[in-house]
Order: sequence, then C-alpha cells, then structure tokens
Amino acid sequence: MPAVAASIDELQSVIERALEGDIRSPWLTPEQAAKYLKTTNGTLKSWRATGKGPRFHGSHRFVRYHTDDLDAFMRGGE
Repeated sequence: MPAVAASIDELQSVIERALEGDIRSPWLTPEQAAKYLKTTNGTLKSWRATGKGPRFHGSHRFVRYHTDDLDAFMRGGE
C-alpha cells in the first residue's frame, strides 16, 4: 500500500485542532483534572504532597492525570 502524504494545510489543521482541544487526550493537566473532579487545583496539589488523592504521573511542573485513574478514585478504588 503506498504511503499517503499529508499536505502542509492538513497538518496545520490537525495541530490547530489539537491546540484548541478538539482532539481529546485521556491525559489531563492538574487544572483539567480539578475541573473533572469538581475540586480545585490547590486540593489536588495538597493531595499530591500528602500522598492522598488520585494517582498522578510526572513531577513538579509536568504533572498529568489519566482519566482512568480519576474515575477509579471517584469510585473509591484509588
């Protein structure tokens, strides 16, 4: 099967949609995770510092939450 080359315009469109949030990722920033859980970013930060709350990935300035982990936390399965 021959490779399909994307045009610059098509690639630009994909990048713009990703930046606008049209392409959904299961990985959320702390701000997005707080909104997802209906809490505050400060609460999530406190939970991270005390080892409580939902599982998170990364450290310091690059923290991400996976929606599966947030759902498990909400169900009480942490």
